[in-house]
Parts: sequence; C-alpha cells; structure tokens
Amino acid sequence: MKIKGIKARKILNSKGELTIEIEVDGFRASIGNGTSVGKFEVVALPPDLDKLVELVNHKLNKELGGLSINSFDDLDKIERAIKTIDASSNFKEIGGNILVNLELALLKAASENNVWKFLDPKVKKMPIPIGNIVGGGKHSGANCPDIQEFLIIPKTKDIFEAVFVNAKFHELIKDDIIKRDKNFNFGRNIEGAWCPNLNNYEVLDMLNKFRERIEKEFKVKVSLGIDLAASGLWNGRKYQYRNYSRFRQKRVLSREDQIGFVKKLIANYDLKYVEDPLQEEDIEGFKELKGDCMIVGDDLIATNLDRIRLAQEAINGVIIKPNQIGSLLKAKAVVDFAKSKKMKIIVSHRSGETEDNVLAHLAVGWEADYIKTGIVGGERTSKLNELLRISENL
Repeated sequence: MKIKGIKARKILNSKGELTIEIEVDGFRASIGNGTSVGKFEVVALPPDLDKLVELVNHKLNKELGGLSINSFDDLDKIERAIKTIDASSNFKEIGGNILVNLELALLKAASENNVWKFLDPKVKKMPIPIGNIVGGGKHSGANCPDIQEFLIIPKTKDIFEAVFVNAKFHELIKDDIIKRDKNFNFGRNIEGAWCPNLNNYEVLDMLNKFRERIEKEFKVKVSLGIDLAASGLWNGRKYQYRNYSRFRQKRVLSREDQIGFVKKLIANYDLKYVEDPLQEEDIEGFKELKGDCMIVGDDLIATNLDRIRLAQEAINGVIIKPNQIGSLLKAKAVVDFAKSKKMKIIVSHRSGETEDNVLAHLAVGWEADYIKTGIVGGERTSKLNELLRISENL
C-alpha cells in the first residue's frame, strides 16, 4: 500500500492523561504509557504534545506520503526518515510512542486490520494471558502490598478457557478479600487488579488457598506469579518495604536479603513466574535467582537488544513493550534473539493504556508465549476479546 495521508491527534489514555493517536489512511493506532518507567527506556512522549501533532500532520505527512509499505521490513523506510528528524538515541525530540504508533497504523492499513496475519500468516499458537489479580506498588494505594502485581497463569492452551479462568478468579476472590480486609470497598488499581489493605504474605496466602478452589471448580491448573517491580523499591542502596510482614512493619533489605526473600517466596508459594525481582542494573543478582521458576526481565531489559545480550544468562523470560525502545523493528529483534536463547516471550501492555487492541495482534503475530493486558476494564478487555476473535481464524 502507498501512504496517502498521516494524521495525529491528542486522546486520553486509561489514566486520564493526554497521549497521541496516529491515523494512516483511516486506520488508527495508539499504544500505552508506563507508570513504572525504567532508566533504559526511550522517552515515550515529550511534554509539548501540540508541537508533536503539528510535526506529524505537516512534516511527516508531507515527507512520508507516497511511500509503499508491503512488508514488515518496509518499516525501515519509516525509521530512516524519522532519524532525519530525531537522531537522538532515546527519542527525546519526538518520543518513542510516535514512531511505534505510526508503524502500527501503517501495519493496520497495509493489512486491513489483520496485523497478526501480515506479521506471520503461518501462526500456530496463541499467547496465554497472564491475569493481574491483586495489585500493589506504584500502581496502587499507600496501604496496599509492596509487590506491584500478584499474577495467575492458567495452564491451558485453550485461549477462551485461559481468558475465562482469569476473569473468574478475579471476580470470585473478592469475597475472600472482604473477609481479610474489613475496610475493602471493591477498590481496583490502574490495571484493574484489586487493591486490598493487605501485606505481601497475606495476599500470597490468599491466592494460594483460592487457587485450589478454582482448580477443582474449573478443572484447570493455575500457576502463581509476581511482578516485584523492584526498581521502585530500590533507594540506591537498599530495598524499602512498607508492608513487608504480617504485622505491617516497614523493612529495609540489603541486596543479599532481597535475593533471599525472593528465593523464599518462590519456594514457599511454588511461584512459576517472577518479574523484575531485583533493581534494573543487577544482572548478577538475577543470575542467582534463575532456575525452575521463570525469571523475567522488564526494566532490566527495556526491550533493548544490547540489554538482553548482556543479561541473556540471567533470565529465561523477557517482557516486550515496543514503546520502551520506540521501534517495532527493534522490538522484533529482541523477540528473535530471545527465542534463539529459548527464553519465554511476554508481550505486555502499559499501565496507562488505550482501547486499541493491536497489542493482541503483535502477541499472536510474533508467536509470544504469554500476553499481559491487566485484568478488567475496557482498555484491558479490548485486547483479550481481540485474542478470542483472532483464535477463530487459526
């Protein structure tokens, strides 16, 4: 297809923040913004959005009009053109979201909204959604747990069953939360996870017990996981916890103590997934944790090929967020490298999401093992429902 017209506009994300949507020949695309942003990420959006909209609507529309996009690799034409406008390594001038949104809109236009098929028409598997059941950390309130996400992973290849079990687990566990937190008022965080006034251990005890009920009722095995988002706990020297124990005590952990803490959680709760257990520069610490449990790098890697090469011996799973690196081509390079090293691929949303469902297409087209979308809320379920639609074509 030949580009006829490119247009940008300001829209709201799920947190009520302004972000940018880009439209190419009538096909719109927008990707989310993060709350827990790692130091290795590119700039998502510079502060002057009006200037960005003008740049897209005039300069990019004029310079890119007429270019042909007939394959994923043709996005290189777009990226070379963008470099003439912003040659900085972290996209400080235009922001990584602009290029990613533009590329996604182009893929939608070229495929007539069948992006997954455009990426790989021979896809043979669907990604399994990871459910975010209880939330804490920067995504939740001050009295919530320190751990950012308490996750479940249905052990099934049936995408409908996985989506359904996640939703049911989230719906039914609220009664258990009410019993444990007398002040609970059905509060949810920015990704739809419940926000009880409980500590880390109380939540894990509850999930572990409730998992047995769900497995018996729905005949599906469920694994537990966590995202510690440990860079948010790190003060430069130690890890600071507000609700560390059953007695709501504050606790400061050294690096060695943090490693020991995570090892105990893995062993005591049979965790199968642990994301960002240590701060984003501690590659050697990640190595000490790698074992049977999937140790996943998010802030550690930031969807950056150089970072994953450095950390390849330290993790066996990697989060893919295209706007961390500001390029679909570079994100795909990380996916390919990770697969060559037998790592699990987890395509992930951001905390400030839009209702665009194209993330589901990336997860399918790149044959990711898992996808993280949050749990409930229109901007979250739009991706899950799109997975169900795509599955009908496989």
